[in-house]
Amino acid sequence: MFSISRTSSSLAGTVSRSATHVVKRWKSQKTIEVTLRANVQGLGKPAGRMRNRLYPMRLANYIDRNAQIIHKDNLAEQHAVQNAQEINMTYQQAAKKEKRIVHLQELRNRLQAVPALVFSRAVNEVLPGSKSIFGSVQAEDVLKELKEKHGINVEKDKLTVQGTKIKSVGESWAQVDLGDMGSVKLKIVVERR
Repeated sequence: MFSISRTSSSLAGTVSRSATHVVKRWKSQKTIEVTLRANVQGLGKPAGRMRNRLYPMRLANYIDRNAQIIHKDNLAEQHAVQNAQEINMTYQQAAKKEKRIVHLQELRNRLQAVPALVFSRAVNEVLPGSKSIFGSVQAEDVLKELKEKHGINVEKDKLTVQGTKIKSVGESWAQVDLGDMGSVKLKIVVERR
């Protein structure tokens, strides 16, 4: 802020945009505050510049004290609403994370209770004593078995079968990744049909 008195006839430099300035009127020596809307060189040289030139050309506005108070109140309300929204969002994220953890714990308990998954496949009997099977047991087969017989839904990308496919008779395993909760191994048995 700066002021211009009767003895001061010029100001050096330019005034920055949206700056608030105090200009003293020549006759009454009253102070008025204005907000510049554009750069104005030599502000305050002639008397009545605000009233006669700056205001009509929309280069400056008078400052309304009541509007400033209302603006400050509105800002305070906006900050309060924003803080409440942030707290609500944080609470929702925590509740969502808690729900996910509970879901993963339940899934883990259900998977651990699943007995060995048994699949029947035809065996290639061309070679005596061969354990290789026609068709293989893949992740899709394990997912289907879990869903149909045990009512457990597992995402395909969370299940890994030993060696991607089981191609022989015997015991094998599949693993379900539960993220933060670790993983669960499922026993898989392939029998002769």
